[in-house]
Amino acid sequence: MDSRIFGDISFKDAGNILLSAESIVIASHEGPEADAIGSSLALGLMLESFGKNVWIYNKDGLESAKYLPGYEKIKRTLPNFIPDIFCVVDCATLGRIGEEGAKFAVRTTIMNIDHHSSSQPFGTYNLIVPDAPACGIVIYKIIESMGWEMNKDIATNLYAAIAKDTMCFLLHTVDKETLTIASKLVEQGAETFRVMKTLKYSTERKFKLLSTFLSRVKTIDGIAVSYLLKEDYEKSSATKDDSEDFIDMLRSLDGVKGAIFLREDEKNLYKVSMRSDPQIDVGSIALKFGGGGHKNAAGFNIEGTPEEIIPKVLDEILKQQKATEPLTKTEEMG
Repeated sequence: MDSRIFGDISFKDAGNILLSAESIVIASHEGPEADAIGSSLALGLMLESFGKNVWIYNKDGLESAKYLPGYEKIKRTLPNFIPDIFCVVDCATLGRIGEEGAKFAVRTTIMNIDHHSSSQPFGTYNLIVPDAPACGIVIYKIIESMGWEMNKDIATNLYAAIAKDTMCFLLHTVDKETLTIASKLVEQGAETFRVMKTLKYSTERKFKLLSTFLSRVKTIDGIAVSYLLKEDYEKSSATKDDSEDFIDMLRSLDGVKGAIFLREDEKNLYKVSMRSDPQIDVGSIALKFGGGGHKNAAGFNIEGTPEEIIPKVLDEILKQQKATEPLTKTEEMG
């Protein structure tokens, strides 16, 4: 893993600044997954062990994360006090924690801890490590740099965070250091069964929603596409959490180099998720549409219909794909 840090503080700086505070709010992005929640919980549990007043906030919560130690500490509302530090984890922009949270955060000192390549230095203090495969890695390095003692609950949350954002250590972003850290977390008591229950969480309503999702799957020039309407969720009594890993199913199709999943959140307002092989940069595509993320995992929000949105996104991905294809002999000769 490259040690590049984009920001103005080091891992140890981050730890010292947090220790200097008496009250800390830790917030993560709306529509969270296990990296956001696991990173928040790990950092929150660590700071609580030092006697700090910690408030862990996420406007949406994550049902599947109920198996992670300390999940009951996640609050869906903001505190009635102004903390010394408002710490934002796993967010490329401040707005990703939600409008209410963003307005609250700017009333105090903000620490921004992230790993997205598109991350903006919106904090008073910024620790951005774009080569870290998960925000959980960044939190681990803060803990390691400070020589803090880790217990099994913190280790479990960090293991879940890292496992989620690496697709259980299958992505190309995984390197020797990632696996070494995972090994150390297991040695420190990480309960992998809890992590499995979180990452493989399913419900009957999810299976009903999945049948609709699969019925719409199409593959176009090596790019897999599907979508879900708001009414699909209502008919199956499903939540956004239930479709959180559907994009990875598209990505796993044989011969597919990229995947697009559209989820209608409000009438004609869609969240577009994209995944790709290493040679296709969907992160740059997301930026064109006002979103962000990583090179091979990114997303954005857009108005329209699937019939309008899919061709636009597909065209951008196919441009990327064509640009990275090896030249034929005729093309090489000009």
